[in-house]
Amino acid sequence: MLKKTKLRAEDLLAEENFSEELLLQNAKEGIIDENEILIARKIYSFLHNSSDSLTDTEKEQTKNQIRTSVRRLSMKRYHLIWSVAATILLAAIVTYVGYFWINSKPEIVNFAQTQPQIKAENNTRIILQNGEEVQIDKTQSQIRYDAKGENILIDSEQKVVQKTGDTKEVFNTVIVPYGKRTQITLAEGTKVWLNSGSKLVYPAVFVGNKREVYIEGEAVFDVVYQKEKPFVVSTKDFDIKVLGTVFNICAYADDQYSSAVLEQGKIELICGGSSILFREKLEILPGTMAVFDRKQKTIEQKPVNTQKYLSWRAGYLIFNSEKLENILRKLGRYYNIEMVVNDNNLKNETFSGYLEMKNTPEEVLMVINETTLFSFTTEQGKMIINPK
Repeated sequence: MLKKTKLRAEDLLAEENFSEELLLQNAKEGIIDENEILIARKIYSFLHNSSDSLTDTEKEQTKNQIRTSVRRLSMKRYHLIWSVAATILLAAIVTYVGYFWINSKPEIVNFAQTQPQIKAENNTRIILQNGEEVQIDKTQSQIRYDAKGENILIDSEQKVVQKTGDTKEVFNTVIVPYGKRTQITLAEGTKVWLNSGSKLVYPAVFVGNKREVYIEGEAVFDVVYQKEKPFVVSTKDFDIKVLGTVFNICAYADDQYSSAVLEQGKIELICGGSSILFREKLEILPGTMAVFDRKQKTIEQKPVNTQKYLSWRAGYLIFNSEKLENILRKLGRYYNIEMVVNDNNLKNETFSGYLEMKNTPEEVLMVINETTLFSFTTEQGKMIINPK
């Protein structure tokens, strides 16, 4: 007679070739305790029958997480067999529900991230959900939605009409090219200032118990307070949840860092996306800047002068010992002109002061040049900066 092994349910589940057929074979041969096979089958049945909404890849990832969990449990097995079984089954349920919840992105995020690549143009554009585009040629523009999201007023001169619904959100997209800026008043009154090189995806009118938008680039939000309907701003790197507040968010795709700066109110920064191992929630207080490092996957908080980060919406920039390289990157976006520094030492020179953005790029560079010596020329549409 074959001697039964001491394999546990978690050992079976952790097998790389684990399957229903393997369980049946072990049961038939009688080499593993029947209770352990029963426990393993219950967990396997749960995963097999409860995850129809997951893709094959997601099912495999969930099963791998169960395997990891049971391996850890096997090292600390001091409970009775049915107690362990209940713990594993509960872990399976939590893993399944948690994994599914984390990976079910909001509809607006899926919409924004699956949009086809939009060709860069010189005009600010509103793209309606039906694909219709509205061109705005002004450097500074204002866009205002009515309470139903059906009527869009542009600079008190142009009116656009669209159909909206009461149950399903209709997404609009505003794209601001480098060299231009716009202010948007959403249907419920929230104001958004979009900086150069930015994109905002938002519902024409908010439906449901949340107000969700998606941003790439830089924007200042002045959110209307609604206690029962929080406002959520999503980026590629993190989400920000607010009730009513004023803050700046900077999430350009070509920057190593993304950041959020809170002027007033309170926000919750949720970082980590679909990662279970790296998902943090941070409460940001007024006068605080949170910086996300995309390479290191770390977040740092520090006190700042918030006006330095929100002043661009009023037409000027404030710098305090800022590296010339960073200043020129911001100026290049603002004026839609490439600024090239040919000297590494000059890139690290710093500047402090106010820059009036109503002036020309040349005039702004002359202000910086009063304390940081360099020369500049314009060649083939680029501004070339060299040390003196």
